[in-house]
Amino acid sequence: MMKCPVCGSQEHQILKSKGKLTQELLLKCEECGTVFRETKEAPRPLEIRIIISKFEESLKKWATFYPDEILRVDDVLEVGDERVRVTSLENKRSARVMESIVEDLITIWAASVDIPARVGVSVDLHGRVLSRKVEVDRDFTFTVGDVVKMGRTIFRIKTIKTLERRMRRGFAYADVTKRVYGIPVSERRYDYDLTMNVVT
Repeated sequence: MMKCPVCGSQEHQILKSKGKLTQELLLKCEECGTVFRETKEAPRPLEIRIIISKFEESLKKWATFYPDEILRVDDVLEVGDERVRVTSLENKRSARVMESIVEDLITIWAASVDIPARVGVSVDLHGRVLSRKVEVDRDFTFTVGDVVKMGRTIFRIKTIKTLERRMRRGFAYADVTKRVYGIPVSERRYDYDLTMNVVT
């Protein structure tokens, strides 16, 4: 810890900083106002394992971060030429956490955001469930109450299950939607057609 050479206080303001591997700092003590210089070694980057999910496929890569960086679930990171969203963080105690300093991490779990979102669709056909998966743009919105065509079935969305909760009103982006639940309706008009989006 850097101390003021005059009063010994550790409270200071950084006036100037230069250098990458070795930082030369110009500091001002907040207690007595003394301006002094200090040199410190910049932290070396760490390579952290990152598991990237692409639908049913998982890829293991390594990404470089500074040890004092803080990562959070939902952060979007650049890994090589790909953008990924953090879905979980595993620390050195094998615990899953919502945020962590990089030096405490073992694994980052993430999902690619450069591919379409894959969303489950379940329609209750009075005892028999029609279950499909559709691929749509990540910013596509599902809204409770939407009337949707999918193949020969026209249904109304009753519930949306996102990564965090189950919704009976409102809308959600496909990016965070896990499954849409609906019931068939006899209407011929519909808000949109997902037939061509069904994954075979």
